[in-house]
Amino acid sequence: MTRYLLVSRSAEYETRLRRLLRARLQTVPGEYLTFGPGEVVDRVTDHPRVALLGPLLSFEETSTLTASLAQEHPGIGVIVVREQRSDLEDWVDGIEIHAVLSPEATDATTEALLDRLDSWLTASGRLPATSDDANEVDDLADLESALDLVDLGGNEATESPTDADAVVAVAEVEPSEPDWVLPPIGDTVRTEVIVVAAPKGGQGKTTTAINLAAGLAEVAPNSVVLVDADVQFGDIANALDLAPQYSLVDVANAGHDEVALKALLTHHDDDFFVIAAPPSPELADEITGEALGEFLARLATMFRYVIVDTTPGLGEHALAALEQATDGVFVTNFTVPSLRALRKEFELLVALQLVPANRHVIVNFVEKNTGLVLKDAEAILGARVDVQVPRSLGVVLASNAGVPLIHHDVRDPAAKAIRGVVLRIDPNAVPTRKRIQRKARAK
Repeated sequence: MTRYLLVSRSAEYETRLRRLLRARLQTVPGEYLTFGPGEVVDRVTDHPRVALLGPLLSFEETSTLTASLAQEHPGIGVIVVREQRSDLEDWVDGIEIHAVLSPEATDATTEALLDRLDSWLTASGRLPATSDDANEVDDLADLESALDLVDLGGNEATESPTDADAVVAVAEVEPSEPDWVLPPIGDTVRTEVIVVAAPKGGQGKTTTAINLAAGLAEVAPNSVVLVDADVQFGDIANALDLAPQYSLVDVANAGHDEVALKALLTHHDDDFFVIAAPPSPELADEITGEALGEFLARLATMFRYVIVDTTPGLGEHALAALEQATDGVFVTNFTVPSLRALRKEFELLVALQLVPANRHVIVNFVEKNTGLVLKDAEAILGARVDVQVPRSLGVVLASNAGVPLIHHDVRDPAAKAIRGVVLRIDPNAVPTRKRIQRKARAK
């Protein structure tokens, strides 16, 4: 008999639950929700007792699917599989759910919660008893004790609910891992496409882009995507010690299926997504500047921040990215040739009317006793310098470790300066210990 139902967009979680529950589980791919909850309900066979919804289902999808399942299968228990806790009260208030389970919960925790909820459904009279009910309890009071109820703040409840239908069990699991759910963008939230550009290579453009992504992800976790649009020689994946299965060519050619596109993204431990450059230079011909521009526009409908690391200079792909930019971060270093090169780039962009509305000028590798001071640099550029980043060995050490500089050594002078770039984009991105928490990395 099918006892449990899983509706999810995570193939990894589905595989794990299949291995745990075997014949007791039926699965329906979450992609069917694109056509409405009825498409999912129509594919449910038998009469499952408990439905697990998630990961990677939105609030709206979960709400409509819960209502449809309750209508078709009265009394069914509902467990939402998700990790994000900040808006948990909204989910509990807005949807009739019985438990919230982390996708990283152990098999033992998952099975124990399923057994307890199943037993409560029987004890409360919502569903009939079954012959294979291994954890059946005699009365509701015993069950409420077994559920080990907690309140939404994570503290033990001082009283058991008197209304059986209002019981909400929140499964606390360790360790608490970041949720991979992509947060929806509200109608009033302005999405930003931040293009990082430099007139030539070796200016620190890639380091700037990586740290922008890491810093903005602290205030917008899982709503930041970093695109390596240096289509021939991009090295963001190497700088972050990632081995992505898919590259910009694969993702840009994924069509307009948002679900399929999301499956091709590479997730970084610091809560942002990466789209790597093509693995070999000859593949760069497979994505045109026009296609790149259209792709960036599509990403802007999915993410709060789209950060683009461009090819040095003003080639086809760099210009296409700048056409989509809300912010331009222009990077140079503290030498006369580099400063003059950036000035020429500005002059051309002004002539092409492609200077982004928000402009940020970053000068890297600043040192004393080089024959230049800030006033000289600004005179050469013909523009104000917004952030000066001192030369630092920490930049090299962070890159060799595959870690963003602002998280590798928060006290490093270059890290503090780059943090200033992040704050120019989002003044709320003030570093705190809680925001900078990262997973332990193997040394």
